[in-house]
Amino acid sequence: MKNIDTPLGQHLASVVRYVQDNSKEGTKWYFDEIPEDFFVPSVYFQIPSISGSKVTLSSYKTTYVLNCWFMDLKDWDAYSRAENIRDSILIDNTVIPLIDMSGEYTGKGIRTGVPEIRKIDEGIVQLTISFDTYLTTRTKTEKMQKLYIAWNNAKKLVD
Repeated sequence: MKNIDTPLGQHLASVVRYVQDNSKEGTKWYFDEIPEDFFVPSVYFQIPSISGSKVTLSSYKTTYVLNCWFMDLKDWDAYSRAENIRDSILIDNTVIPLIDMSGEYTGKGIRTGVPEIRKIDEGIVQLTISFDTYLTTRTKTEKMQKLYIAWNNAKKLVD
C-alpha cells in the first residue's frame, strides 16, 4: 500500500511546533510523562489516538487526535492559554503549517478539525486537535486526495 507523501512524524511535529510557537514564553514541554513536581506553565502532549475508516474502494482515512494538556496555577490561566492556541488555529482557517524533517516550513499545510477545549482537573485544560491522512492502494494518491477535497467542497456549496 502506498502512503501519502508526508510521513506521519512530520504531521505530528508540525502540530507540536505550532503549539510551541503560539504558546507563552517560558512554557515547559512534557511528552512521555508528567513528573510529580511539574513546572507551570507547561503543556503535556499525550500520545495521539488513532482511528481509521474506508473512504473509497481503494482508499482509507486515518484520523489522528492529539490531546494537549495546558497546566497552570489557576483554571482560568490554563483555559486562556489553550483558548489562545484554539483561536490561532481558527484564525489560520484550521490549517497548521507543515514542516519538513529539518524543521523548515514547506509552504504546505495540515487541515485540522475545529479544536475543542475542556477542563480536566484543577489547573489543567485539554485542547484537542485532530487531523486526517489518506492512504490508497493506487500509485497516484494525489488523484484520490483531489477527488476527496473536491467532493467535500461541493457538499459545502449545497448545505
